[in-house]
Amino acid sequence: MSISTEQFPSADPVAPVFRPGAFKGRDGLVRNMLWRLERGESLSLVGGPKLGKTSLLLHLAWQLNHARPSSKSTGPSALYVDVADEADWKRFHSRPPNPETILLLDNCDLLVEGKTRSLSDIDLLPGGSTVFAGARAWREVVRGGGLPHTLKSIPLAVFLEKEAQQLFSPDLSTEQHASVLTYAGTQPYIFKVLQAELLRAGPSVRTEQVAYDVKQSLSSFFQDCVNQLREPLEQQVLAYVIEAGKPVNPREVARAVGLPTIKPVADTLCALGLVGRWIRDEEATLSANSLLFSEWYRETVAS
Repeated sequence: MSISTEQFPSADPVAPVFRPGAFKGRDGLVRNMLWRLERGESLSLVGGPKLGKTSLLLHLAWQLNHARPSSKSTGPSALYVDVADEADWKRFHSRPPNPETILLLDNCDLLVEGKTRSLSDIDLLPGGSTVFAGARAWREVVRGGGLPHTLKSIPLAVFLEKEAQQLFSPDLSTEQHASVLTYAGTQPYIFKVLQAELLRAGPSVRTEQVAYDVKQSLSSFFQDCVNQLREPLEQQVLAYVIEAGKPVNPREVARAVGLPTIKPVADTLCALGLVGRWIRDEEATLSANSLLFSEWYRETVAS
């Protein structure tokens, strides 16, 4: 099964649906991954719910199969496989791809949860590269070192602000753009949902009302994100950053929880998309930059 442009529906800003040539953000990450794949490396792409793993894999497939000069000569082709899709899985096993095909495997948590799939079902192709994409369960297996393959870890994170700005609709005002960044932050899915609802509601509906409605509609998604947490310390650090209500230095958070460092916890929270990490005024900071998520967390989890 190769990726073709006809496979993708028209764009819906509420859902992370890929359109060929319309992928926005993560330019540096895409270049880095393409370079690694074309030199034969295999990668582990990890990220929390709706952080953009599927969109990124489909964009890589399109780049490798259609958009890059190498695809017109002897460069490798790519095959996207959704491990969670039964039809996709059967097609993958019934028609073995070319040995040098780059495999892009989505929803790899199913390979380690021992239900309907397992790692033994995957034969890495000789001479080719593989990207395994998954969330918390997959990340833990890779970090535990129990795989027979060497994988370069590629953690996703929330967008940088300059990346999020690429997604702004020109039909929204400058003030509405600022409101999207305030309420949604740079978490890709929250950003898309809020912007879509502002466009649907029109200028006659107050932004505050739209934001409130979106917060209610995203409750199950927010709960899915929180369900990715495993350790009390992760919850403690997340709660501290949310309650701070502003960017905080990781050393400050470490002192507050009585540890010399919180780097492993911060790495986890950033990979899950619950916290962003930026350099501000030459200082490392952590921030829960989605006001909608922070409000929901205070009302639902911390109360």
